[in-house]
Parts: sequence; structure tokens; C-alpha cells
Amino acid sequence: MFILDSLLIGSIRFVLDKVAAAAETELNDDTALREQLLAAQMRVELGEMTEEEFAVFEEDIVARIREIKERQRGGEAAISPGDYRITGVDIDVEE
Repeated sequence: MFILDSLLIGSIRFVLDKVAAAAETELNDDTALREQLLAAQMRVELGEMTEEEFAVFEEDIVARIREIKERQRGGEAAISPGDYRITGVDIDVEE
């Protein structure tokens, strides 16, 4: 039973580590934001969005891209893998 519990906890930890790594990658990737900005520009050209709406949208997206660039340069807002760790997993098993 101990081996099974150990394998289960190890597997859950592995999955949570992968989720944390994927979240960190997404947090530091501005590709999706650039695509959203491009799509918004297309919506303005097609008349689906006004210039004023685009200006507000663009301001938000550009601010988020700047935050990502600042983290990549190692500014105060930088998050590194050493800043977080999984300390435990709580599992209840009913038989």
C-alpha cells in the first residue's frame, strides 16, 4: 500500500510540476497577446470595432506585453521557479 501511495503522490507531483511549468511559459509568452492585437486591428478595418474601443484594447494589451518584457529582463516583477514550490498534496481516498 505504501508503494501505491508513493507512486500516486509522485505522479500527482509530476503533473502539478508540468502544470506550473506550462503556466509559467504562458505567463512569459507574448505571442498570444500580439495575435489578439492583430485580430483587433483587423476588426477595426472591417468595421466591427470602433477606433475608441481599439485604443482602450490596445492600451491594455501593450501594458501586458511591457510587463512580460520587464519580467524577461529580470525586473522586480520577475517570477522564477525558485519563487514557488509544491509543499504537499492532500488526498482523501474512500474505500
